[in-house]
Amino acid sequence: MSSRPHVRNRFVLIGDLALTIVSVLGSFALRLDVSELPFYFPAALVMCAVALLVKIPTYYFFGLYRRLWVYASTNELRLITIAVSTASVLTSGVMVVLYYFNLIQPGMPRSALGIDWLISLILIGGSRFVLRILAEQSTAQANAKTRHALILGAGDAGALVVRELQKTSQLNLIPVGFLDDDPAKQNHNIYGVTVIGKIDQLAKTLDTKQVNEVIIAIPSAPGHIIRLVNDECRKRGITSRIIPGFYELLGGKVSVNRLREVDITDLLRREPAKIDDHLIGATLGGKRILVTGAGGSIGSELCRQVARWNPAELVLLGHGENSIFEALQELKNDFPFAQHSGGHCRYPRVESY
Repeated sequence: MSSRPHVRNRFVLIGDLALTIVSVLGSFALRLDVSELPFYFPAALVMCAVALLVKIPTYYFFGLYRRLWVYASTNELRLITIAVSTASVLTSGVMVVLYYFNLIQPGMPRSALGIDWLISLILIGGSRFVLRILAEQSTAQANAKTRHALILGAGDAGALVVRELQKTSQLNLIPVGFLDDDPAKQNHNIYGVTVIGKIDQLAKTLDTKQVNEVIIAIPSAPGHIIRLVNDECRKRGITSRIIPGFYELLGGKVSVNRLREVDITDLLRREPAKIDDHLIGATLGGKRILVTGAGGSIGSELCRQVARWNPAELVLLGHGENSIFEALQELKNDFPFAQHSGGHCRYPRVESY
């Protein structure tokens, strides 16, 4: 799909020339009776000339002709207000000087200066936002052939994904809703996209809404969530993708181009194992424990973990005499009370073979 249509700034400039004249004449028309207009028409022509000479360069100075107005936002509205106000103040200053030195005959209604500012603000600002409205309507018509995406997760990552999808029209992918388990987010909007339910309502949502792709926007999503998404999407022939890890979010590297397909490593995610230390201590404490392969990296670490629970005796069994000796020395250093069986010792007693 092609990007949004852009209006060249030279056409915006030509429009501003016309709107400036309309604003000045409109200010006189609103201020005066119809019978008075011919009398003040020379002053209106002078003000039109001054406004064109002052306002257009001022608008250019503030960058009103260096922006893509199809992306206009509140920041641009603030800029327009400042630019129009500055231009109107400068125009008013010039007109007051001309009036003071009697260079305007027969004079002019000073209140027209304030009316001109208000009309200019409406016309200049309104013309910019009309361009955005027209561009959005054009995009909305094109979206009839666009793929629709359902976002899982209405947090920071989900908001980033939605914002990127909305800005990048070439992707042919628009967000149609969020699913999130947070009750406080239900039925709320993020960038105009509504949180329409919880994640366990995925199957129902896919059956009732037109969805072509599901995006998992939860960097730390557990395995059961990813398996749920993968199973429901596979049943319906829908694409499922997932955002990168959270470290990439912190690095500011997230974009829709980094979304990837769900793979087997995502499906194998598990909840962290929770170990009951008291139960392990009750199981190993005061017992005689034999560890085979104690000279290896895993075996030696297992011996250190077992020694923490004060077994009555810890026996190290392994093929390599040197590795068993090294493991035994490490235990002596880590647990001074663990001594070789050949000497006098306190519990636990450590045997090596």
